[in-house]
Amino acid sequence: MAVFSEALGKRPHHGRTAILVNEHSASAAEMVAAFASESRLATIVGTKTAGRVVAGSGVKVGHGYRVALPVAVYRTWRDTNLEGQGVTPDIDAPIDAEALRWGQDNQLARAVRLLAIAA
Repeated sequence: MAVFSEALGKRPHHGRTAILVNEHSASAAEMVAAFASESRLATIVGTKTAGRVVAGSGVKVGHGYRVALPVAVYRTWRDTNLEGQGVTPDIDAPIDAEALRWGQDNQLARAVRLLAIAA
């Protein structure tokens, strides 16, 4: 993935973007978070991602069974292999399950506070 702004200059959202991730963020979500982090386009908030990025292909082998095989690996622009590693957030914010039961998302609140400071 590549994003080109071709001399558009500074934009209002620059420095004011956060991406929320956790251990359930996988695949394309990890690639987007890694790209944004490496390119300093966003602050990553939450917990380390799953590290499940490898592309696979399934093949029927008979009797109702399938074999899944890895067929490609995705690497970031800085040649980081996210498979098994995941993306480490810039700001660690573990989810508070008890607060979620009461409708309060501490990860989202942390990101909003961060963005308010950047304003």
